[in-house]
Amino acid sequence: MINLLTRVCVFAGVLVIVGCTTSTHQPQTPAPVTSKPTSVVKPGEPAVVQPQPGAVPKPVPSVALNPAAQSLAKQARQQYLSQDYQGAIATAERGLRIERRAADLYLVLAQSYVQLALPEKAKMFVQQGLRFAAPGSDVAQGLARVQEMVDQGY
Repeated sequence: MINLLTRVCVFAGVLVIVGCTTSTHQPQTPAPVTSKPTSVVKPGEPAVVQPQPGAVPKPVPSVALNPAAQSLAKQARQQYLSQDYQGAIATAERGLRIERRAADLYLVLAQSYVQLALPEKAKMFVQQGLRFAAPGSDVAQGLARVQEMVDQGY
């Protein structure tokens, strides 16, 4: 019995090691710096991100959204685009209960709170979203744009 348990533990350990070494995650290259952003948050547009001199971004593991969270993210984005900011917030929060590391849901929340003139809440969601967004991704750039707007008092 102990021998069988030992074999199972060794096999599980090998699977973990093999899974870690066969990752296909490739880092994204940062987007080029463009002109100053406008004062309107538009979904899907890249944001201006000024790199910090000497700063090296930490690699962020890519998060594969589970299908339910992915569906809620799409629904929240549609509600935001149709100017249903309260609905977008409620839907995005439901999505975060399923997948708390979904950076695109944090972006919808931050943008919605900007539109509702609640900059402190927007800033809070920007900071949380930047923890999970891949550096240089559209989501990271959108979060940076919201951050700039909040800092400038939009």
